[in-house]
Amino acid sequence: MLAHKQYLTHLFVDSGRDWSSKAIHAALDQCGVDLSSLEQELGLKAGSMRNVFYRQCRSYEKIIANRIGVSPAIIWPSRYSDRVA
Repeated sequence: MLAHKQYLTHLFVDSGRDWSSKAIHAALDQCGVDLSSLEQELGLKAGSMRNVFYRQCRSYEKIIANRIGVSPAIIWPSRYSDRVA
């Protein structure tokens, strides 16, 4: 299933480019969740996960990517380019 979801990402993002915040919000919405509910679920301060849009936050990136069902490197290729072989 993961590979299938990654394949479909080309419909709303440019391959090889970081997803926009709107694309991330839309993908989360398709999964029935938003950043606020993720923060509540994880016991985080309101607004803390928004940092992921401005700076590298590996733990938040992983949480968001897992919820969407893709690798963090798919959403933020510029942040993971050193890990791509």
